[in-house]
Amino acid sequence: MSESPSFKKPLLYALIVSVIAGAILGIILVLRNTWGWFEVRVMLTTVIIAVSSLCGLACDLSKTPFGMNLLPRSGLVMTGIAAVMLLLGMWGDLQSELFWKSAIVICIAAVATVHVCLLSIAKLAGRFRWVYFIGTQIIFGLAALLSVIIFAEIDSEGVWRFVAAMSIVAAAISLVIPILHRISRMESRSDALLMPIDLRSVASIDEEIASMQKKIAHLQQLRNEIGGNACKPTNVADG
Repeated sequence: MSESPSFKKPLLYALIVSVIAGAILGIILVLRNTWGWFEVRVMLTTVIIAVSSLCGLACDLSKTPFGMNLLPRSGLVMTGIAAVMLLLGMWGDLQSELFWKSAIVICIAAVATVHVCLLSIAKLAGRFRWVYFIGTQIIFGLAALLSVIIFAEIDSEGVWRFVAAMSIVAAAISLVIPILHRISRMESRSDALLMPIDLRSVASIDEEIASMQKKIAHLQQLRNEIGGNACKPTNVADG
């Protein structure tokens, strides 16, 4: 099994450090009662790093032991780009409207991708898979609609009602899919319905078993060779 690089440990460390740093800074700022733009930016930085780490962990969790894993990788890349753009815009005091619109759109796309990655962790039986497919279309469709609204600066009550309706449907599907996963697992114990983390564990165990079998076969071959040599008759020359 060719295992792709995992960013789980760095993301976990980044999450822990950002949460601890944010808590310490928050306590200091509350005690000092100083809330300038610099202090706000420091707090927002820890929040951005923490949220980005959580999104990255969600993408890493949805990776399967085999395949290209295009969706998790895309989510991880977009999360990183969104975090960098937010930090650059905030600390650089950028006033470009196009920059901030682009940053917000990338954030929306990253959140939508992470959302779909989380839903892909649940494995559904064949008759339920259309629910995940419809949910994916709604989530990405909602992200695309919000992006158009931001760039075109649409301010229509009807459009926002449609956005609210799509958000409700997406939330409902997000709640239903884990339930359908549980039902699918109760009805079938097939490996095809295992979650990605279970698939990675099974693949790792299979790889270890294959490695041990190769070692056992090699040791058995050595034993046979030694045993064969020991059983050969020794020719003693007559004196």
